[in-house]
Amino acid sequence: MENWIEIPAGEFLMGAQKSDPKEANYDPEAYADESPVHPVFLSAYRIGRYPVTVEEYIDFVGDGGYEDESYWKAGGFGKWKVPGSWREQVDNPTLAFRSRPVTGVSWYEASAYCSWMECRNGFRGCRLPTESEWERATRGTTGRKYPWGEDPPNERRANFAWGEKPSVGHPTPVGLYPSGDTPEGVSDLAGNVWEWCSDVFDEGYYGKSPKKDPRGPARSVKGSACVLRGGSWLLPSVLLRSACRSGSPPVHRLGILGFRVVCVLSPVASL
Repeated sequence: MENWIEIPAGEFLMGAQKSDPKEANYDPEAYADESPVHPVFLSAYRIGRYPVTVEEYIDFVGDGGYEDESYWKAGGFGKWKVPGSWREQVDNPTLAFRSRPVTGVSWYEASAYCSWMECRNGFRGCRLPTESEWERATRGTTGRKYPWGEDPPNERRANFAWGEKPSVGHPTPVGLYPSGDTPEGVSDLAGNVWEWCSDVFDEGYYGKSPKKDPRGPARSVKGSACVLRGGSWLLPSVLLRSACRSGSPPVHRLGILGFRVVCVLSPVASL
């Protein structure tokens, strides 16, 4: 199956608001940092159908990705040798474990993987998605509250916490919830693992964001939080909404953090 999903160039309305039910992207659960709702034009791109899996990340580790500084232009080189809890992710006896999203990767490790993918596989412009690219893939041009539409999350659509406890208690293999896919076929955008985006997190950025291909605030503060999107297996449904934003220091390596890759729209091979 083709593991890149093409997102055509065009405009969409980014963000959510809860002040006026008659206005666009109304969501009574919206947080303040999701406003104002604003138009964004994006150039065409491709996004990975799934988050990067343990099996895929094994190739990066085995190919010397942690030893080659050329992949680490975003920083972090030499700080780690493998992801957090790596042996647990790799040595679990079930094949399904390697089909799970890789976790325990910092923003720097995720960025290095994208650079490696571009160099090793001949893809063009591989990187983490911008926050706007991630939301466009999730929301579409129709303002979907969730990747699949307006219906609330349930156990068939996503891996997330019901009530006070996680329903599954760990990441699940990618593609396990096809009812939660976008109409375009992008999987696991809600729940399972938070996904790193390339942008620095700024609660007030939407009020000053460029209208075309925004790349996020300038990286002027060392250690600034980077954007996370999508919620996770550990957290409740309110964080699964298309517009929901969060951030974490780029050095954080947790069992709820993963990532997926985007690339410039050009002929590419399957992942």
